[in-house]
Amino acid sequence: MYKTLIQLVLLLILFFIIFFISNEYFFTENTLKKSNNDIAIDKEEKNLSNKNINKKDIDNEIISLTYEKFDINGNKYLIKAEKGILDSNRPNIVYMNIVEASLIYLNNERLVIHSKEAIFNKENFKTTFSKNVKLVYQEQMLESDNLEFLIDKNIAIFKDNVKYYNQDIEAFGDIVVINLLTKEIDVKSINQKKIRIKKRN
Repeated sequence: MYKTLIQLVLLLILFFIIFFISNEYFFTENTLKKSNNDIAIDKEEKNLSNKNINKKDIDNEIISLTYEKFDINGNKYLIKAEKGILDSNRPNIVYMNIVEASLIYLNNERLVIHSKEAIFNKENFKTTFSKNVKLVYQEQMLESDNLEFLIDKNIAIFKDNVKYYNQDIEAFGDIVVINLLTKEIDVKSINQKKIRIKKRN
């Protein structure tokens, strides 16, 4: 009788062990499957979202674009970019990458601007250059973080970390304004800060 009782107890213990292991294993496996399914769904939704954004950009993207305009004096403004994206909400705005712009005067003198990025208005040709902006005119060079090029007002305004170079001097200021007709350069400062000028060797 004791032997039978011991066998029953052992069978019950074995039954509970099997039940516990199987329940733990299948519950964990189901949880993992559900978790993996949720992650997969989230990834799919994100991919779809990114595809929609990328599709929107691709639909509005222009490769190797060029615009040109003549001012009232007959000077030609030419701007080129490796890539541009049209603004869906403002059709006159183009976001440009790897940009080169030129102002070509009637006497064939050329003022050239390079930058990594620019925002260009197709209607009035106002251009805001940014990132590694560099302007070269004859033996003069200007560098800055930002440049507003207002062709209709014949003004170029350099802002932020402005450096001016020519054969003789280097000048550092907050703002540099160029008259595009007379080519006069005005170096300005903000809050009465000194304009630094040093002679080049």
